[in-house]
Amino acid sequence: MCSDEKDNDLRASLDKGARADLLAVPKDKLENLTQKIEALRQIQSQRDELEAKFLEERARHEAECEKLYQPLFTKRFDIVSGLDGVQGAANGAMDLGEDKASKEKGVPNFWLTAMKNNSLLAQEITKADEEALKYLIDIKSSRLVCCPEFKLEFFFGPNPYFKNYVLAKKFIMIDEVKLIFDEAIGSKIKWYPEKCLTRECSTRKPKKSFFNFFKSLEFPFYDESIDVKLLHQLEHDYKIGVTIKKEIVCHAISWFCGDATCGRRTKRKIEYDNPAAGNLVQKIESLRKIEIELNKLEAEFLEKRRKEEANYVKLCQPLDTKRYDIVNGVNEVKGAPNDGAMVQSEDKATKEKGVPDFWFIAMESHHELRQNIVRHDQGALKYLTDIKWCRINDSEGFKLEFTFGPNPYFKNSVLEKTYRMIDETYIVLEEAIGTVIDWYPGQCLIEKAERSFFNFFKPPEVPTDVEGFEAEKLRYQLRCDYDIGVAFRDELICHAVGWYTEDIIWKRMANLKFLG
Repeated sequence: MCSDEKDNDLRASLDKGARADLLAVPKDKLENLTQKIEALRQIQSQRDELEAKFLEERARHEAECEKLYQPLFTKRFDIVSGLDGVQGAANGAMDLGEDKASKEKGVPNFWLTAMKNNSLLAQEITKADEEALKYLIDIKSSRLVCCPEFKLEFFFGPNPYFKNYVLAKKFIMIDEVKLIFDEAIGSKIKWYPEKCLTRECSTRKPKKSFFNFFKSLEFPFYDESIDVKLLHQLEHDYKIGVTIKKEIVCHAISWFCGDATCGRRTKRKIEYDNPAAGNLVQKIESLRKIEIELNKLEAEFLEKRRKEEANYVKLCQPLDTKRYDIVNGVNEVKGAPNDGAMVQSEDKATKEKGVPDFWFIAMESHHELRQNIVRHDQGALKYLTDIKWCRINDSEGFKLEFTFGPNPYFKNSVLEKTYRMIDETYIVLEEAIGTVIDWYPGQCLIEKAERSFFNFFKPPEVPTDVEGFEAEKLRYQLRCDYDIGVAFRDELICHAVGWYTEDIIWKRMANLKFLG
């Protein structure tokens, strides 16, 4: 590759703001920076190989675990739908038969109640939706081991709203870790006349409804631009799909009973004012016994996953150290770009060693993280030298560490953000704790404007004396804050070079163009 081609390649792969600054950089320094970028790409390539093996192994174990779930899911379906009538004491004994004394067999409104007890899904369900969802008799999830996709199937009994007996939604991903979507394929709902819940009957205007979830969304490729609105809709639908797959399908009984709400694991007493209450309580107890077996299988799977993750993180540490050394000029890359050879930095003539603004540019390239960065944050974020994460006692959450060089904004050398979890599987947060920033006089960025990235270190709290809508609002804000933390942990830290060079974005566009 000639020198001019290297220059063009580098300029095309950097953030627009940084590109303008590079135009004034002498050619020899620009070429040296290109060599560093190529060395970083080699490190990223090795890291990606480790991640691919880790994800392949995890997907295989997940598929094995799902097979073990199936007999228990079948037992749950039989009780919920009334195919098995639970007889006798609440010892879980089941006897095939019909409960002729009760008009309603099984467990009425089981799936509707479970979904409504989940705060994310409750926001999607309208009053009109509830009547239709009362006919929902089962939800199943499945995934293919060979590619990052999964499918949800919603089974309905005969109802006055639509003709379908099964409504499905399939999520097809180019890359599940980076949330690079191909498309989401949903069933076309065959509504009965005047019964459509997703549009106004008179004006045909769209309206809010849970059943909008079944609309197909395909990521179009045109003019090499990303439809941000569509991307957000895909991400929103994916978040709903993952919640249903991981929380509702796997732990429907806990959500139905309210045991899973806000992470509480205390059993709630089920009381009903009707003659069949005693029989219904017996069914709930039998369902809870099934959930105990499901939880055991899940615990075994999570233990395997924790060990695999710990081994993966350990293997990545030497590569992260090499990345740090290049980015911060501890080691300077010498020789041809394909060499990757590094020597201890002794270039005193160069004021800026390493890769300037590496983490700031990477964050600016990430579609979710850049939404939290405003203009007056940029100066401080250019002093960011490293971002790391670590587990807290295996499964009780994780901690992010943002390391800064000496700067005129604050005294802290490290800003931390800790997420403590009540239950990581359910994504139930206990609290989020951020470092108190020791600002220099007159430099507090969170006081200069309403929005600032540094508000991330001042997370919302959910006070115990607040209930109802206000409490749910605060929990939702905390969940959004957690999603940002996960984006740092699973996307930016693991693929920092790809975000810095925008290789991830260009790969997304290339894949979409190829698939389109």
